[in-house]
Formats: sequence, C-alpha cells, structure tokens
Amino acid sequence: MEGHTEGVAEEIMYAHIHFDRVPDPEKSELNPEVISIDALTDQTPLHKLRGISDSVPEFMGITWSTTPEKIADMGFAVKKITAWTEKATATAITYPGIKQLSLVSRKDSLNREEFYRLYRNHEKIAKNHHGMQRYAQNIDLELVYGSHDSSSDIDAISELWFASEVDWSQRFYIHSNSATIIREDTERFIDFHNTSSILVSEIQIRR
Repeated sequence: MEGHTEGVAEEIMYAHIHFDRVPDPEKSELNPEVISIDALTDQTPLHKLRGISDSVPEFMGITWSTTPEKIADMGFAVKKITAWTEKATATAITYPGIKQLSLVSRKDSLNREEFYRLYRNHEKIAKNHHGMQRYAQNIDLELVYGSHDSSSDIDAISELWFASEVDWSQRFYIHSNSATIIREDTERFIDFHNTSSILVSEIQIRR
C-alpha cells in the first residue's frame, strides 16, 4: 500500500466504553490522561452497507486514555496493534473520513489464545480485501472496572478507518470475492451474534 506505514509499535492503553451516553469532547479536554475519543455519529453508511433500514446502537463510543481511572461504564487495559496507517491520518485533529468500531466476541469453541491467533492472522486478509486507510486491533483485554447488561464478553476491539463515504461504499471490499473471503475467515473466530459495531467521529485530544 503506497503511502502507508507498517509495523507500527504496540501501545498499552485503556479503552473506556460508553454504553449510556456519548463521550463529551469538552469534558475530555479537561482530563490530561485522555488521548482521544470515538463518539457515536450518523449510522446511515453502516446501515446501507449491511442492507438494513435501522438499528439501535449497542454502545455510544470509547474514550482512549493512559489511565485506568473510571471515565465510562466499563474500562479495559488493552494492547493496541496498528497494522497499517496512512501518514495523513496521523495529523488530523478530527478524522475527516468514516471510522468503524467493533466490540468483538470470540466463538465459544475457542479459548482466548486461539482466538487471538486467528484474529491477528486476519490482518493479512483484511489488508488484501479491505480498502481502508488504517486498521488497528486491540487485544489482551483486561477488565479494570465496570459491567453492563448488554455487553457480552468483549475479547477484542477493532478499529477501521476509511478516507470518505465513497471509499466506505466502494472500497469496503476491494475485489469481487472479498466479502466472501472476509466472511469465511471471520466466521472461524467471531461470535457475530454478540459482536457489535458502530460508526464514530474520532477526535484527538492529545498526541
């Protein structure tokens, strides 16, 4: 991928998941530990991609920080692995394209080690069959606080960045067989019934 940086170093941080309210950027600016926020935005592109007319979001966003201090409804220590990124995406305060967040649940037949192996291997397939600017996998989740009735076991958090709504609609799958290949691979390790995705507006608070 031309213009992409690969092999980005792993980062240890905290993912604070909001179920009952959208994270507030003004409040986040007052917290020196907050890195960025992902706040629920218009879900229409996701509905179009999935061929649905409407759905109720299962969570409202994530605040990313360097502290386990309680910020939202649930907090996890995570290892963020950025598989690739376009350099241009690192300079914007508010990401101008479309970003998808997914709270990923593993299949019951897999232990976490097996799940993470398959999930990490999915990076290669995603690179060949998705047209996104940036892709990150958050693994080794460790609960530090909170719970929520609608949250099943959350084993990973996926982040997908697309340059524009046109890229989202035309390059979510690059090749004619990409949707099939992606589905066949993810069906090996993802419990789709308990996995939830939303579109968010990403705002960088600190770098």
